[in-house]
Amino acid sequence: MSSSRTFDLYFANQTETHEPNCSLEHLAEYYGDDIFQRLLNSLLNTNFSKDAATNLWRAAIHHFTPEKTRTNWRSVILDYLLSHTNILSNPRIIEANDLKRMQEEAVTDGLTGLYNQTYLKNQLAEIILEKKQKEGASFSLILFDLDHFKQFNDRCGHLCGDRALDKIGKLICGQLPANVIAARYGGEEFAVILPDANLKQAIDLAEKIRLKIDQTEFEGEDRLDTGKLTISGGIASYPEAGVTSDTLISHADCRLYEAKAFRNSIFPRTDNMRRIQRHSYLNIVEIFNQDSGEFKHSLCSDINQIGILLKSSTPAIIGAQIQLRFPHPFWPNEHQAIGEVKHTRRSGPKGPFLVGIQFQQPEVTFLEEVLPGAQLSFSL
Repeated sequence: MSSSRTFDLYFANQTETHEPNCSLEHLAEYYGDDIFQRLLNSLLNTNFSKDAATNLWRAAIHHFTPEKTRTNWRSVILDYLLSHTNILSNPRIIEANDLKRMQEEAVTDGLTGLYNQTYLKNQLAEIILEKKQKEGASFSLILFDLDHFKQFNDRCGHLCGDRALDKIGKLICGQLPANVIAARYGGEEFAVILPDANLKQAIDLAEKIRLKIDQTEFEGEDRLDTGKLTISGGIASYPEAGVTSDTLISHADCRLYEAKAFRNSIFPRTDNMRRIQRHSYLNIVEIFNQDSGEFKHSLCSDINQIGILLKSSTPAIIGAQIQLRFPHPFWPNEHQAIGEVKHTRRSGPKGPFLVGIQFQQPEVTFLEEVLPGAQLSFSL
């Protein structure tokens, strides 16, 4: 029998209070000494303490007399609160299902169905309070941001952008354990709280999410200069990065800023591989075709000292040696280079092929001519 039905019978049988099963002590022993707190908080959507709730119940029962013919516990409690306290002034009745729906709408993002920023920050503060009471406890926060999403919206339209955001939200949730909190932090930003993950575990999960999105096709992504919709992320772990909500968010945001310099990256990284910033540079590059003995045109998407990403009408074989020509006047000086194909994929069902090529030798001098004054130093 449900507790609500039992309590209704309790009031209906108040004339037999000498019976053991008609005492508050019996009900508390059977259902737990916080039963009155749970019932009151559920009824009023408030947060009474256990002692305060129990005292209100006792006062309401003392106020109740069988002559009032109210045998529903809700009626008894509400009658007492309205007539003998100032806790309620102008109550409104709402069905529990409607209340639940309203509560969910208040903490969720209407587009993606994920939690919103307000809920995430509240949960972050609560988790910090919990972890402070446990020695050696840790958890991690990840901030994600879609790369070049303004360009995506401008070229594909906001409805297409909304569909991409909804899909991204589902992809993120699909990679998460059950106890993880995922939120749309704002615009094209997402956030994830990992309640029990250290930095290494958080990096592994963030990389898993990044790779999943990188491998997923999105409507309209072929219109991006890069030909691919990707995501970057920054991570902060408690307590190393901070012990307050603001410091953790600030630290994760700083690491996200570092990742955005590279795009499609997660910071910090688990290894000591040195990364070089890629520079967007749209221009003609010629690829030598061994079959015809001639150069064919392709389009540079981005470039750095160690490699280049090309858009080509035809694919390339991974591992193949490629001869490249950078013709003047499209480039500062006529230049040639040899590279190895590291990856190739099609940008959408009918889009061009994206061919990633690593130069045989770092092209530092050439890049200094192409991008004078640009920051070309190595970064961790």
